[in-house]
Amino acid sequence: MEDILNTAKDEYAQKEGVHPPDIIVDNHVYLPPSPSHHNPHGPFCSGGVVLASRDGKIVCENTLDARLDVVFRKKLPEIRKLLFGQVAA
Repeated sequence: MEDILNTAKDEYAQKEGVHPPDIIVDNHVYLPPSPSHHNPHGPFCSGGVVLASRDGKIVCENTLDARLDVVFRKKLPEIRKLLFGQVAA
């Protein structure tokens, strides 16, 4: 994994014309496990990665669950129209 990170850092720095960024992989905090029938209402993650700035002010959640949530919210008006038809406001 270290080789991939170094390659990505160097490629980013070259393309953007900046110094290579510091990347710290947290080996102590993990995403929740995948959904299961043992704990259907608990936290879960179907895979992906969460990136954060050092101070935690910027967080990029690139998990499958987060991406599906974005698509669902974007399509919600269309879904609502299909289910309930045209509703007068």
